[in-house]
Amino acid sequence: MHIIYHCYGGTHTSVIAAYIHTGQLPEDKTPSREQIEGIPLFDKLNGQNDPGHIVLIGTDEYGNNVYSMGVKNAKKLIEPALKDLYYHLFNTNEGLLLVDTTAATNWLMKIGGFLSIALKFPMLGRPLVTYGTQKSYKKIVQVVKNVKAQEKAEYNAIKR
Repeated sequence: MHIIYHCYGGTHTSVIAAYIHTGQLPEDKTPSREQIEGIPLFDKLNGQNDPGHIVLIGTDEYGNNVYSMGVKNAKKLIEPALKDLYYHLFNTNEGLLLVDTTAATNWLMKIGGFLSIALKFPMLGRPLVTYGTQKSYKKIVQVVKNVKAQEKAEYNAIKR
């Protein structure tokens, strides 16, 4: 299975969700500022994780690939395009899960991300987006738990 977490810019909630999903961040406690800011893709555009690029974050306990992606304002275009491509390649859409994490984004993350990424002022924006991420962490964990429950159900159905 291929699980793609996506958000507006691809540098905040989708990255955090993918790191939680792959066990690189905890589900049971909010990470420190240093842990969050230590994630190589968090709040940084570097060509690799610019919007529109799918970045492999790792694999989960079922061996499924987990990705992060930014979609900007093109979610309604990108999701169908990915589903169509996957279908044309594999003649099925089973095995592709697209997860929108933007519902877990709060206003601190939006303002901080805008300052840091759009205005290129990370000295002010990054602390805001990091604090916002800590405040929203339980919501992001819940998104991941919902995905993992669905993934486990599908895994058990296939195993039978």
